[in-house]
Amino acid sequence: MATAQQVASFRSNNLDLVELARNDLSSFWGALNLAGNPALVRDALLEFFPELIAAYGDAAALLAADFYDELRDVPPSSARYRAVLAAPPAAEQAEGAARWAVGPLFADEPKPAQALAALAGATQRLVLQSGRETVFRSASTDPVPTGFARVPAGATCAFCTMLASRGFVYATAAAAGESNSWHDDCNCTILPGRSIDDLPEGYDLSRYERAYAAGVGID
Repeated sequence: MATAQQVASFRSNNLDLVELARNDLSSFWGALNLAGNPALVRDALLEFFPELIAAYGDAAALLAADFYDELRDVPPSSARYRAVLAAPPAAEQAEGAARWAVGPLFADEPKPAQALAALAGATQRLVLQSGRETVFRSASTDPVPTGFARVPAGATCAFCTMLASRGFVYATAAAAGESNSWHDDCNCTILPGRSIDDLPEGYDLSRYERAYAAGVGID
């Protein structure tokens, strides 16, 4: 069983990692000539952003692998297994996010603050993608059948609340779609496990089910 402290520590480590990535992004952004040609800003980001995501994504994958291995509580007779590290998001995915985020710079009245906020949200999602994918792939290849659950943190949207209401979902090709989808600024944690007994203290499945039935999120 994962303890609430283990989940909170993993979440905190990921938040710290995202903060470091966002600080690097802000430093790079501050050195750009935002009053000049927006195409030049975009082109500079297309070189910088994939490298940023790859560097911090690798770190997120390592954090997730350690988390998975720490929580893998199986009988001694079970096959030995170590978590599988996921690769960072493809450069094309990072480039696509950067192109979308800088859209406000091309408006009649450019909005650089809005563009930076969009980049910060994409940074959080893409950096954590490597860690979330590490847990998902590890669960799907573990010789001991393993699933994953979404653990909400604080105010949670209706979409994530709906997924949390499912408890553990086994890592299959079908689950790779909706259940393993994450949005910008999502602070939910992916948790490996095999039964309801593996859920941490405070995981209120009935509360999530009621909110899902009402079509709302949770505070």
